[in-house]
Amino acid sequence: MMAKRMIHGLMVALLLFAMAAPGGAMAATPEDVVVRPGAKGAVMMHYPERFEKAANKLEVQATDSIQKLEYRLGLEDMSGIDVYLIKDLDDYFTWNQIPARAPQWAIGLSLVDKKTVLVRHGLGPNRQIVDIEKTFDHELAHVAIDVARQGHHVPRWFNEGFASYQADEWTLERGEEVARAAATGTLIPLKKLDRTFPDHQQTTSLAYAQSHHFVRYLADRYGEDVFASIMNHIREGETFSVAFTLTTNDDFERVEKIWRESLADGASPLSGLADGTILFFGASLLFLVAWAKRRRRSREKFERLDDGLEGWDYDPSRYKLPGYTSVAKG
Repeated sequence: MMAKRMIHGLMVALLLFAMAAPGGAMAATPEDVVVRPGAKGAVMMHYPERFEKAANKLEVQATDSIQKLEYRLGLEDMSGIDVYLIKDLDDYFTWNQIPARAPQWAIGLSLVDKKTVLVRHGLGPNRQIVDIEKTFDHELAHVAIDVARQGHHVPRWFNEGFASYQADEWTLERGEEVARAAATGTLIPLKKLDRTFPDHQQTTSLAYAQSHHFVRYLADRYGEDVFASIMNHIREGETFSVAFTLTTNDDFERVEKIWRESLADGASPLSGLADGTILFFGASLLFLVAWAKRRRRSREKFERLDDGLEGWDYDPSRYKLPGYTSVAKG
């Protein structure tokens, strides 16, 4: 009887332990990890003590970023977001004993419908310093999309394009990539980017670049209010294309075609930004002009200095230059 009671008690204890620990596993968070509320309660910060300065920077940034996202997507409340600033994204999964692992190339992650953002601090996979501010804004935008869509489908190109747009990740390289694809007719149809992005690195890069450009094109064409209205219709159960038409009174496929054609013939008001060649030569010209001015000023300064030294004689017997040996000619 006593043995049965002990076994029963042990089983109850194990049951209570499993209920207390998510997934039946105890978190293995290191003791030096700080967990504290931040950004007026909108986020909960998680980070090693040595990342305190960077974490404070993200906390301040979170306030403005969340306000901007709430405006752009028509949200009232984005509070309750867990932000992990960690050396390796896998740390999150290790601490919480979750078998999933982050992609090796990732410097940030947003866990779908979990209101959880992971940001890598330090060096990324390419051995370059991670821009934690842009990475944070990108992943925070994914959280905002999750909140705004309320479980309804949003095209992958819009999700990634909006996140890149929010984080202001447009670069000269992306502009060159989009311009080149438009000129050669190799832009990826957006319907092929509805669920997934290509696996090939070069094609994936183009998918991100053109998604960002098209989202920016929509903001330029209709104003930023277009996103909040589209997301409102999606929450009501409409598909993206229907939500787009209800918002803009335009056919989505027609607008995509106009965007493609305008890129191809250079007629888009944003084509100058997409054309990396124009930016490159413009920047080069400015550099050459600045260099020429600098050189002329240096020459004039040297001439003034030379005039001031006229008549000054150097006596090598009294003022020897260190580190040099004279060689007599014979």
